[in-house]
Amino acid sequence: MKVEGNTIIISSPDELFSLITEAVRAARCEHAEDASGSPRKKLLAPKDVEREFGIHQKTLAYWRQEGVGPAYTNCGRRVFYERAALEEYIAAGRIQTSDSIR
Repeated sequence: MKVEGNTIIISSPDELFSLITEAVRAARCEHAEDASGSPRKKLLAPKDVEREFGIHQKTLAYWRQEGVGPAYTNCGRRVFYERAALEEYIAAGRIQTSDSIR
């Protein structure tokens, strides 16, 4: 294998295989998972919120329409939620019971 600027010259299928394997490993490291097994993206689309937190996308849309719920960011027509804002919103609704004190 020879690298010339942005061009890679491969002389055998084995070299191509090793190059692809290295790229896949690098991509996995970029999207490393935390201890809970979920990717730690900072901004989440509504579908990601539904998958990770169990709050349905239609519920999020209704909350945005009514001006309630967690803070969100618009980027053009797309909506994103910060993970920290979602966790804070969920924690704010936590109710301390007498059983959980013991």
